[in-house]
Amino acid sequence: MKNVFWPVAIGTVLTISYLYHPSVPTILGGAAIGAALAGLIIWSSSRIGSGKWFLGKLALLSLVAGIMNATALDVLYSLLAAPEGNRFILGIESLLAGLVLTALGWFYVFLGSKEKK
Repeated sequence: MKNVFWPVAIGTVLTISYLYHPSVPTILGGAAIGAALAGLIIWSSSRIGSGKWFLGKLALLSLVAGIMNATALDVLYSLLAAPEGNRFILGIESLLAGLVLTALGWFYVFLGSKEKK
């Protein structure tokens, strides 16, 4: 079942990027940023333990990753000099990115990311 995770995660990030960004370069750049941050959250979620506060810790990490996402997209838009705009305000965008990354982290753990010792 873990083999399903990355295609689903990449598909989710790519779909969101397609629906959100106005041009192919920003779609691909946004998807790459989202996939990299999903990898960061997956890596982090396997190291924060599975105690009572797991979901809270994961949500906090994902919020920070959501802010990183918004900042990286600002840089991407600046580099591409995209006049299209149409981006959410920073707070909403960070919250939504954090929620998506939290869901991906939880989904990964749900599929059984526990290492056997």
